[in-house]
Amino acid sequence: MPFLPDGGVPGPMRSGADGETRKLRGATASTLFAMRRSRVFVAVVVLAGLAILVQRAARVGRAAVSEGGDVTTAIHRGNAAYLDALKRGDASAYAEIFTPDAISMPARGTMLRGRDAIQASIAEAFRRIAFRDGTLDTTDTRVDGETAYESGRYSFDITQDGSPATLSGRYLVVWRKSGAGWRIALDASQPNAPA
Repeated sequence: MPFLPDGGVPGPMRSGADGETRKLRGATASTLFAMRRSRVFVAVVVLAGLAILVQRAARVGRAAVSEGGDVTTAIHRGNAAYLDALKRGDASAYAEIFTPDAISMPARGTMLRGRDAIQASIAEAFRRIAFRDGTLDTTDTRVDGETAYESGRYSFDITQDGSPATLSGRYLVVWRKSGAGWRIALDASQPNAPA
């Protein structure tokens, strides 16, 4: 819309009997219609924007559902398989919970890259440690598309060198959708850390 030299904007114009064009003090029906049409246009744009936001939120919600159900359910199943593999001392089953390119950051030792390295490391741990029981208490899960972030507390009852002990702390796991399920892409723990 053009601006007038005095800083105003042009308003509705009317030609007088003498042919002189002057600004109208009141708005004409066509001006009111144009103003209403502008308001309707703005309302439509705002509603369209809201519709897009609602649609996007629904898409994120749908992304949180896997073929086997909700992501949280899939994570709980993964955690149950994780604990079962630890209790059985099954390095292969343990490694299968991870993506092929997973990273594991154990409390002690070096960072492990890849499912094969994770399997070799846990197999070595099983030679020294027996996991008798354990819990993984998820305190928070956040989903972003095909990635989920889980944090929580862990406690493992173990036997090491014939002596019982408890390992506990907190953890962060990044899960990634892999085929029809979810697998661990990154696993990190903080032993003896408060929850």
